[in-house]
Amino acid sequence: MNLGALRRLGRDPKELAWPPFSWLSSGRAPRCLVVFAHQDDETIGLGARIGRLDPVEVVHLTDGAPRDPSFMPAELAGAGRERYAAIRREEVARALALAHVPEARLRCLGAVDQEAIEEAPSLTRKLLDLFARARPEVVITHPYEGGHPDHDAAALAVHAAAALACVNGGAAPLIFEAASYHAARGHFVAGDFIPYPGVPEIALRLSAEEAARKRAMLDCFVSQKETLAPFGADVERFRPAPSYDFRRPPHEGTLNYERIGFPIDGARWRKLAVKSLTLLGLGRERCV
Repeated sequence: MNLGALRRLGRDPKELAWPPFSWLSSGRAPRCLVVFAHQDDETIGLGARIGRLDPVEVVHLTDGAPRDPSFMPAELAGAGRERYAAIRREEVARALALAHVPEARLRCLGAVDQEAIEEAPSLTRKLLDLFARARPEVVITHPYEGGHPDHDAAALAVHAAAALACVNGGAAPLIFEAASYHAARGHFVAGDFIPYPGVPEIALRLSAEEAARKRAMLDCFVSQKETLAPFGADVERFRPAPSYDFRRPPHEGTLNYERIGFPIDGARWRKLAVKSLTLLGLGRERCV
């Protein structure tokens, strides 16, 4: 977390970076950028408060459409990748409209679903440019937890872009995470973090109105109905991002995306992560 950058933005770092993180539910919201892997991740993570935070942009690293049609819903497997990507764009636009986030604020960086780590250097540079233009105080993104390779790539790209901004003397935002899913306990866990020593979390229980709106938003993702079934609309969890070592597995044992047979495993992901950080000149850099 680059606290000096926040001071240059004229914001007291303690107002944003220390518990109880009241800006997530009341008071002045920081200038916020939302960066997730797929069209629905933002609704899973912060659908109840994304409208209140009024993000300058909602950024998706991928177009949500994998090359392998076996990873698409059966009824859409024959539609082709481009049509499936278009459906996912339409769904997220409808969902965010319910939270009063206009479609004009949606940005897709164009990586292929399941392949974001292959494009991590390019995605990082695009985020760095966006940080310089939008000057967010806070970026909300995925944790590094092995749930999905694209989630982990989003975490890496956001952290790398913030580090580059810091190294270059620019304004690096604070990085916050919204809970997603993982298999650190040997089985699928939705809506909770893998605990990280010394990193506080906040669990915000949704009001009846917030829960109803979030359920309506989730219902917009018709193509993802089966995928979204495990996710509720009762609590949203957040925390400031830990300082990750992307060279190491996020937890012991089998990662979630290995468990369900994705074409990339953790060892290959980490090899590409190290290559990406080296290409970005961050192989040995740390920025806190």
